Amino acid sequence: MENYKNNGSYSTQLIAIFVLEFGVLFHSVFVGLSLAVAGDEFNTLFIVLIFHQMFEGFGLGARIAETNWPRKRRFTPWMLALAFAVCTPISIAIGIGVKKSYAPYSSRSLIFTGVFDAISAGILIYAGIVELMAHEFFHETTFQGPGKLKSMLWAFFIMCLGAGLMSLLGKWA
Repeated sequence: MENYKNNGSYSTQLIAIFVLEFGVLFHSVFVGLSLAVAGDEFNTLFIVLIFHQMFEGFGLGARIAETNWPRKRRFTPWMLALAFAVCTPISIAIGIGVKKSYAPYSSRSLIFTGVFDAISAGILIYAGIVELMAHEFFHETTFQGPGKLKSMLWAFFIMCLGAGLMSLLGKWA
């Protein structure tokens, strides 16, 4: 999408990418820890998290790929992708390491998990609505001009369908 490369400054694009990357990485830490300490629901959680992480990776990768990286920063997208790729497995390893001493239903761990899940959710909601959705629907030239409202509404419907399907997966997680 050449249009995105020309919309907004490089620093604005970087801020959007790093906010999204930080939110996804922060969230992935808790995804990995949750999987590692899961009990009987491990198989279901594992399948749901594979799909969840795959679509997060698609979203993050698309945003990284759309940025016109300067030559002196050509390794930055590779580092961002590597961080995403190793974050969850490292978190799973840490979770396995603390599994014996971790009491998942104690009030302390429930408060800890709730606070960090809320922070993670807030970052992801902000990144999803402000950085991704608003930018794509209001600043992208694909949805500007005569007759483009129908395309925007169709894209919005598909996005909501995807969010609904992810929520449905959450029923089993």
